[in-house]
Amino acid sequence: MKRHARVVVIGGGINGCSLLYHLAKLGWTDVVLVEKHELTSGSTWMATGNVVQWAASRCNSRLHQYTIKLYQELEAETGQSTGWHTTGSLRLATTHDRMDEYRHVLSKDHALGIECYLLSPHEAQSLFPFMQTQGLVGAMYHVLDGHCDPAGTTQALAIGARQRGAEIYRFTRVIGLSRNGREWRVTTDKGDINCEIVVNAAGLWADRVAAMVGVYLPVIPVEHHHILFDDLPEIEALDEELISLRDPDVPYYARKEQNSLIVGPYEAECRVWRPHDVPWDWWRQSLPIDLDRIQEYIARLIERVPILEDAGLRHVQNGPITYTPDSQQLLGPIHGLPGFFCMAGCNFGITQAGGVGRYLAEWLVEGEPGIDLSSLDPRRFGTWTGKEYAQVKAREAYRLQYELSIPDTERGAGRPVKTTPIYDLQASQGAVFGSRYGWERPTWFAPDGVDRVDRLSFRRQTNYFEHVRRECLAARDGVGVYELSAFAKFEVSGPGAESYLDYLTSGRLPKVGRVGYNLMLTPGGFIAEDMTIARLTQDRFYLVAPAVSELKLLQHLEEHLVPDGSVTVENVTTRYGVLAVVGPDSRALLSRLTETRLTSEHFPHLAWQAIHVGVAPARVLRINFVGELGWELHHEMVFQRTIYQNLLDAGEQFGLVNIGTRAVLNSMRIEKGYVMAADICGEETPWQAGLDPFVKLDKGEFIGRSALLRQQERGVPTRLVTLVVEAGDADAATDEAIWNGDAVVGRVTSGGWGHRVGESLALGFIESGLSQPGTTLEVEVLGERRKARVVKTPRYDPENRRVREAVEEVSSSS
Repeated sequence: MKRHARVVVIGGGINGCSLLYHLAKLGWTDVVLVEKHELTSGSTWMATGNVVQWAASRCNSRLHQYTIKLYQELEAETGQSTGWHTTGSLRLATTHDRMDEYRHVLSKDHALGIECYLLSPHEAQSLFPFMQTQGLVGAMYHVLDGHCDPAGTTQALAIGARQRGAEIYRFTRVIGLSRNGREWRVTTDKGDINCEIVVNAAGLWADRVAAMVGVYLPVIPVEHHHILFDDLPEIEALDEELISLRDPDVPYYARKEQNSLIVGPYEAECRVWRPHDVPWDWWRQSLPIDLDRIQEYIARLIERVPILEDAGLRHVQNGPITYTPDSQQLLGPIHGLPGFFCMAGCNFGITQAGGVGRYLAEWLVEGEPGIDLSSLDPRRFGTWTGKEYAQVKAREAYRLQYELSIPDTERGAGRPVKTTPIYDLQASQGAVFGSRYGWERPTWFAPDGVDRVDRLSFRRQTNYFEHVRRECLAARDGVGVYELSAFAKFEVSGPGAESYLDYLTSGRLPKVGRVGYNLMLTPGGFIAEDMTIARLTQDRFYLVAPAVSELKLLQHLEEHLVPDGSVTVENVTTRYGVLAVVGPDSRALLSRLTETRLTSEHFPHLAWQAIHVGVAPARVLRINFVGELGWELHHEMVFQRTIYQNLLDAGEQFGLVNIGTRAVLNSMRIEKGYVMAADICGEETPWQAGLDPFVKLDKGEFIGRSALLRQQERGVPTRLVTLVVEAGDADAATDEAIWNGDAVVGRVTSGGWGHRVGESLALGFIESGLSQPGTTLEVEVLGERRKARVVKTPRYDPENRRVREAVEEVSSSS
């Protein structure tokens, strides 16, 4: 066995072998994989091998899309049979909401070039002739879906890796991990291997491997049955492949296997198995069968496919598959462990294996993946995620695997985790809470007499639409308050802080007493993080970034610390809360609570001051995310309750309105063209995102500068624009295709109804030649191409006068 390698991959399932294959394909041949038993000994062994392109998110769709392409080519490349069958797949719909989901996914898939169609019940039956159509509204058809032999495909990946020089050590168990200087020491029962990078692809044992380095991974094994019926004469008589079938409203999947159907239900009362202590010697073993748990789902399948009514069961298997709290896998680096990556929680491992192997390999070899993987980044859970939370959420994730993917959907298990000091006060004001990065945040406020629940829809007919409108108009015409304490917050200080941050950011740092928006880029010039930076003193800065960026940004800051100790980074996220007061009456309201003069002359836009709000001290930034006159009040959490109550009391005479995140993020910030993670997802540069003012090429070297210069010379391929959409009763949300005639020319990144402008708006990237205001295009919204027009950004208050001046100042100068 080798004693040194560049990368050691732990785990010989399909994901680990895919990573090894793609690393070798990219030229890293000094790589090894260690597996404690035979390859495919864990979840891969019992997988049914279904491979679909369906996904609610753009990221997962791209993983699936590449996986199918790979599996179609792998056998010819390696000589190893993969058992690939292209069958296509049907997803049934028994509700109109489900069909709306399909219409939304259809638009996303059109933007990705995925061949798929919406079908009537009769058309669906023509593809799967053994089913009844009673109760069906329609179906969705993906043409290139299919299935493979998981073991054969894994072996093909392993052969392809070995052919390029990679090595695989079977029956070799990792028993310890430690740092040896700047390298990792992987201790196995057959000796040590020193390496630069370790990848935890241990599947059912991923949490146990992570525990070797003092990290908890929220990966929970959940039991999953699948059933193979006895041979069916109707299936045996077929001369060709049979399309696979799914009914997400039950839910189950069914596909042809030999002369029968293999079926897998997803029961509501699922069961976790051996969380956190799967035995090291467990492999290729079935778990006890529990037909009582799944008989209801099988009965409903038989109602849909009557040829199963008298069929016996040839084989029933129950085995573990791994789930994370949000059912998305963990793919990427682990905070605090340089050179330690994971690919775990792969509950759809066969479907995603090709994609995750490719893009994680790119991440290791090239420093960043070729697509946005932020939704899979393990740092999205933070250090607060524990075992009890993971189990509760994993059960929920399995139960809701086929839940409608309606925007704004909130899941309730395991909550609350993080609450602010005013959580109960906001609840008493009618707050309907959502959860982001563990933080409870009001999404909207229900007036007295209105149920505090979400009734969601892909269309504009939600129960909160009018209440969100009221909140937006309060910001426009009066005054509102919203809370965003979940922001990630850092203080960077020391004699080297200025040069340190200057290298990490693309724009100029603000002067003392000022606040500025800034970007951190990847070496490829793509936007990694956006933030506001307040300069507190000459060598002390206060950074504010999106909540989910907390660990990711902290790791980035730590990795670039200078060795001389001249810079200190302190994570103050939970120390400070944030309340924003916005609207034309915000100055008058705050003036009741502070002696500080708040006129533009004494407190200009993009300035900050330390003031008192009532009796409580606060660091107040004249900046906000809705494009109105307003201030963000950053304060130590112990003062939040006092500040909020003072605002409520003083705000009575001004008609102060509580505002939730749906008004702020889904409406007002889109009207202003303010970008979020959905719009700047690590695949576009500032030139593409319209953030040119926040790049200063003349300031000296910074991360990503060379790549920006290269793109500037080559030309910018796409640009982010604002579109006014003739949307009917539904707004664009995210990932919809943008058309110019018969060609897809872009995609929507975020959208919604602009309550202040009375229009349906979308932000999206389109080909640069079409980005001029006045260009007419179409946005595909729920299956219909809606006329759309490129307009100047921002759509609301395009001169930005309201945010810079009081309304009375605007009026007097007009």
